[in-house]
Amino acid sequence: MWFVMYQRVHYADVVASQDLVKPRDGRTVTDQAYAHLRHQILICDLAPGAELREANLAESTGFGRTPIREALRRLVHDGLVEVRPRQGYRVAPITLDDVHHVFELRLILEPAAVELAIARASDEALQELHPLAHAARRPDDAATYEQYLLDHLGFHAAIAECSGNPRLARSVRDLLAQMQRLIFLSVSARDANSPPDEEHHDLFDAIVKRDSARAREIMIAQIEESRRRVADALVSRLMDPRHAALGSVNIAQPR
Repeated sequence: MWFVMYQRVHYADVVASQDLVKPRDGRTVTDQAYAHLRHQILICDLAPGAELREANLAESTGFGRTPIREALRRLVHDGLVEVRPRQGYRVAPITLDDVHHVFELRLILEPAAVELAIARASDEALQELHPLAHAARRPDDAATYEQYLLDHLGFHAAIAECSGNPRLARSVRDLLAQMQRLIFLSVSARDANSPPDEEHHDLFDAIVKRDSARAREIMIAQIEESRRRVADALVSRLMDPRHAALGSVNIAQPR
């Protein structure tokens, strides 16, 4: 298992390798610079479309220009940063096509993952999903609220981990890493779009009862509702001239 940010349950290990957590110590300077910038992009502190200049990033983060340069190259490979000829780097913009493609894949993979988890995982493993499914939020506290949103994604990653199919679990983790940026951007646009505290309670109950049909139905409904919340929030930002004027977001219309 590979989640390290919170220790209260075994399945908290399920999102760290995709940087759904803050950077940790004990790595090379380049690794730390990469983790730091990736985290800032995923939580939208570095907004979609934002210009990234090595000198400015080195000054603001305290890392040298060489680690920053190597970190940016890795982020280009991840698809989170783009290179523009003779202009340098920028954070990859989010398009409504991106939203459609991510959620389309989630609707294919996650209902299958929950069915496999119910069929294959032990009772103990399924019960360990409880803390993630019942995570509570404190919108007035930024750090706690960020953790709540990470727990929300971690619950979905943990279900995929219970499927017993490592390729499926890895694919879901990759999608959820991309989801992190969508969720943080949509929440920053409109707090009402954040997931409600009780959203996962019914899904958890269906899982521990091994009601595969009900769990699949709930999973599909939750993903569809999440797609609606994210798309509405992103369109709201796209239409709001204040965001365009600030250059805080760069969202393209779907093709």
